This record gives sequence, structure tokens and C-alpha cells, in this order.
Amino acid sequence: MVTFSRNEIVSSSQFVRNFASFLQRMTKSNDEKIAVIKNNQMQAVMIPIDEYERLAALAEKAEQKIIFETVQERKATPTSEYISYEDAMKTAGL
Repeated sequence: MVTFSRNEIVSSSQFVRNFASFLQRMTKSNDEKIAVIKNNQMQAVMIPIDEYERLAALAEKAEQKIIFETVQERKATPTSEYISYEDAMKTAGL
């Protein structure tokens, strides 16, 4: 679970009123995230673009790994277990 320090949590109204300062804080300091809360519920998290790009790249790598593992599993399937395209369509009701 992600934890936030006191200075990383702001109310939505405070965030709206001071957006420019929060944006500047993101780009010029070591703050790595800002959590926006509304009605005592976390609604969003603002992170620097570098961190977002890093996370997006990690998500893409994870997806590629899953696809690779699926292909490897399917390569190990004996041809006797293959089904025809027509049978697959019938099974799917198409």
C-alpha cells in the first residue's frame, strides 16, 4: 500500500485554488506525489511526468511478459489438442 506524508495530502478545494503552486512543487522539488482528497476520500494522485513515464513503461513490459508467457505455453500444446477455426466459432456461438 502506498503511504503519504502529511505534506503530500491536500483537499480538492485547496488543490484547485493553488494548482499552479502544486504544479511548480512537482517540477522543482523532490516531492514525488500529491494525493487529492474530497470528503475524506482519496480521489487522485499527481505525480511528476518522469515517474508517470517510468510506470507506463513498466506496465507495458509487464503486458509484454504476459503475452510472451502465453505464447510459450501455447507452443507447448500438442497439435492433437488444436481445434479448427470453424469449431472455435461454433463453440463461441458465432
